[in-house]
Amino acid sequence: MKLKGIIATLVLMLSVGGNLIAQDSTAVVDDCAKFKSLYYEYSKHKEYVDAANFWRKAIIACGETGLDAKFYFNGRIIYSKLLTDSTDPARAKEINDTINMCFERRMKLIDEPSWTVDYGIKLVNDGSEDIEKIDSLFNNSVHRLKEDLSSYATKQYFKHLIVNKFNGAKPEDKETERVRIIEEYIVLSEYVTIATKKAKEAGDENEVKRQESAQSFLDKYFLLIANDCAVLTPVLDDKLKSLPQEKEAKLKKVKDYLTLMDLQKCQSTDTYGKFVDTLIILEPTADAYYFGYNYAIGTGNESKALKYIEKAVEMEKDGENKDKYLAANANLLYKMNSYRSAFSTAQKVGAGEYKGQALYIQALAIAATANSCGDSTFERKANFWLANDYINRAIANGYTGVSSSKFLDNAPDKNEIFTTGVQMGSSYTLKCWGETTTVR
Repeated sequence: MKLKGIIATLVLMLSVGGNLIAQDSTAVVDDCAKFKSLYYEYSKHKEYVDAANFWRKAIIACGETGLDAKFYFNGRIIYSKLLTDSTDPARAKEINDTINMCFERRMKLIDEPSWTVDYGIKLVNDGSEDIEKIDSLFNNSVHRLKEDLSSYATKQYFKHLIVNKFNGAKPEDKETERVRIIEEYIVLSEYVTIATKKAKEAGDENEVKRQESAQSFLDKYFLLIANDCAVLTPVLDDKLKSLPQEKEAKLKKVKDYLTLMDLQKCQSTDTYGKFVDTLIILEPTADAYYFGYNYAIGTGNESKALKYIEKAVEMEKDGENKDKYLAANANLLYKMNSYRSAFSTAQKVGAGEYKGQALYIQALAIAATANSCGDSTFERKANFWLANDYINRAIANGYTGVSSSKFLDNAPDKNEIFTTGVQMGSSYTLKCWGETTTVR
């Protein structure tokens, strides 16, 4: 049966019922049921103009108290479809006002944070000047949804904080809003991290990309508000004076603020040092010593940095940050000209995120010792073949920004290969490293 036939039958059934019930003075109730059924039937078949017509009639027939949350949920869908197709500005405004009414009335019937946050997003996109209302909607939803907050909602909320609250603040209120943005950046980043982890565990690559995009958005716009250490550190200096008393909460705040300063490369500031000292006193963990390493590097104190990073490696053992700390340790040893130690430390880095970096450090260590490693000029120069082997292994493990032919200009040329009597493509053992490379 076609839609018009279905509707005609439905109207007839409801009308007959209306005549029977009218004797008990309930015709209004029957009209309410009739119009609700009609709008719903038309909306199911995507005939939104007719659906909207009966939806409006249902409001009149039923009254606000006679309608449920689902009615306004469907109304939002219907009128959103009409808004997409509308070309008349005056009509578009009427439709938009109706959508807002759907949001408002449904919120009276049901407390649903996802609906509330959607309303806040809509008002942001509409360019609403009712900033306090938008703020109230977000405050009543964002931190209830937490990691279930959509990546789009994360972006729109942070946009609101910057465009509406910070940019629109009076001069005397700017710093208050800046502090709020710093705090919200930390919390929102935590939500994104958890959501990303869940998406990875579920194998949802599209959601992973959406969440990564949200984090990039947060990072980009946060840096506009705290655009250098001179802006960020005074705020965090004040925060140091008002840290929570409870140890776990205090630890979390200290680590969060150190991470923020890492993001802005503020490791050489006095503020960073104060937070590092606080962290080590609170809990001298591998993580705390790694922050100490960053501070020492930032202030140019390599010997102190080495003590910190070696302590971090020692305490981390086989923890999740083992490779990160080992790679940092190897890199510092290389910078301090301890090439053999750098090589052996980098060798301990396992497969994963830091393997490419570790292999690159090993390549540099081999190249740096080439001139003192071998009994002949040919053998010493052959070390650069081995260094190049490590370069290509580093590239295969994700290391970027380096040429696959790096060091080959320093290796033996064709004449030297011929004079020495070795064959192109043959294996050549380097006694210094106990490893074999290929003549090329």
